[in-house]
Amino acid sequence: MASHERRTALEFDEPDTGFQAGFGFYVGLVAAGVAATAGLLAGVTTATLLGILPSTVTAVAIAGHILTRRARGLPERIGRSRWRRLACYAPPIAFAATLALPLVAPIEATGRFVVLTLVVTLLTGVAAYGVDRMARNRYIDAITADEPAAVWTWRRTGLTSGGIVFGACLVITIGGGLYSTIAWGLSVGPFMVLYGFIFLLQWYGIGGEWLDFEQNEQGTPPTIRAHEAGLVVERSVSSTFVPWDDVADVRLTDDELVFERRWLDLRCDRAAIDDPEATLEGIHRARGRTDRAD
Repeated sequence: MASHERRTALEFDEPDTGFQAGFGFYVGLVAAGVAATAGLLAGVTTATLLGILPSTVTAVAIAGHILTRRARGLPERIGRSRWRRLACYAPPIAFAATLALPLVAPIEATGRFVVLTLVVTLLTGVAAYGVDRMARNRYIDAITADEPAAVWTWRRTGLTSGGIVFGACLVITIGGGLYSTIAWGLSVGPFMVLYGFIFLLQWYGIGGEWLDFEQNEQGTPPTIRAHEAGLVVERSVSSTFVPWDDVADVRLTDDELVFERRWLDLRCDRAAIDDPEATLEGIHRARGRTDRAD
């Protein structure tokens, strides 16, 4: 068990209604995916599958909802382990792998087989991502239940800044669209190019108020909270936990607040922090409580 978990006594309660519903729906989709794959391999007609699958999702989702309610601490136990979170993606990966069955088994890769497999893979993949995010957020909430010693707005700097990442995504999107159109003649290519150019115009502020926005200030800016257990990077839809064990040093320069880590440092633009000195003091207080607890 990690040291931050030893310092923070976790009390597991009954999963909240949102996680119960989400996890139950995920289990229902997985069960329906298994039924769909088995039906395809057995040669069941499309009409029969369309009649069976919705009821399968509903019945298994209700059962999963009820069982999840009795599993105290399930989201926290999933959220605190990277391997358990990755295990949520095992079903969609397995469904995607069935596309290779015609290569090794006497199975015809019909259009129905490909389309239904892709749909099942997509739906279970989205549901797995939702369970992953919900579990991780609930684990972070459980381990950082204390009042934060400091809270500040995070505006990234350096190689991980939004501009570089966003620009790289644009290059990949536009380049991939052009290549897929020219080399393979895929119909999706022009849409990728159009999508990329729309965001390129948005990035340069061309196109009026609808496309005008500040770089690195899109939507609600993320915040960072300093707790006894570590840092919480809170975004609009997800949170990331950085334990103090992963932070080697904290520095406040003329331009940045830097958390030195083994691989990628966490860098915050000093201009986005209301009171950098007071924030640094709060961070040291949080780390001090951790050192005393050790």
